[in-house]
Amino acid sequence: MKFFSKKNLLILSVIGFIFWILVSLLGSKIATRAHPQKIPSALNFFSQPVENQSFKSFDQVKISSWFIPNDTSRKAIILLSGIGGNRLGVVSRAKFYQEKGFNVLMPDLRGTGESEGDLISFGWQERFDLLAGVDFLKEKGMEKIAVHGMSLGAATIVYSFQEKPDYDFVVLESCYDNIINALKNRVDKYPIPAFAFYPMTKFTEMRVEASSEDLSPEKYIGLNKSPIFILAGDVEKKVKKEETKKLFSKCNSITYQSGRQAKHLHFFENAYHEDFMNRYEEEWKVEMENWLEKVVK
Repeated sequence: MKFFSKKNLLILSVIGFIFWILVSLLGSKIATRAHPQKIPSALNFFSQPVENQSFKSFDQVKISSWFIPNDTSRKAIILLSGIGGNRLGVVSRAKFYQEKGFNVLMPDLRGTGESEGDLISFGWQERFDLLAGVDFLKEKGMEKIAVHGMSLGAATIVYSFQEKPDYDFVVLESCYDNIINALKNRVDKYPIPAFAFYPMTKFTEMRVEASSEDLSPEKYIGLNKSPIFILAGDVEKKVKKEETKKLFSKCNSITYQSGRQAKHLHFFENAYHEDFMNRYEEEWKVEMENWLEKVVK
């Protein structure tokens, strides 16, 4: 019974608190860690010429990319992969858009692939990499620029709405609604009380230089007026169906006089947080082709 004296309980409490803080700090570092990767030659994936291009983001972070030109077209698409991914994760989509006559830009967002950057920020700082890509395409003479992102790449696009870029159209796959849900959904299967994540959340905010209120695509998605297409899995655990519906409900895309469809939502049946094009290739292509027929003029 002596072990449970007030002094010992105090010592145990202090040790427990320090352990909690250290684990939270480690969790934050893991969640935001960079994912550098050596990128093989584009010749391994494409039969046509692919340019190795790089450009600087607003804070001088060097962004590496592949650019696939189409000399007969002035329309372009920027493809963004999910968390920890890079240009290799969007090769199939690049080929799809190539067949539709698009110039294609495939950047490695900061902290991934061969781009510079010490950490990832769930799309917050990455939005400036995207906007630098937009500037790059404009310098190439592109007249219409669309964007297509998955997971973190999708959130990156939504955060860029703050700068009000004039996207021709937007495609979002598995976009989270806010960072609190995004983190909570990933550990829901564990019996961990919500308050336990408070220090980790604060450490993460400091690392990415944004508050939890900032890290909320649902806060910014209404700023976009361009046609928008949201795709998700109906049994996703990391981005729940009701969260996707809420995000979609906040879209303020305008229906153009040309008849272009303003917004559309599609759920893949029995799909999780995954690559929909890989598992549902035919359905994905049909949905995308139907969408492009309505928005590409």
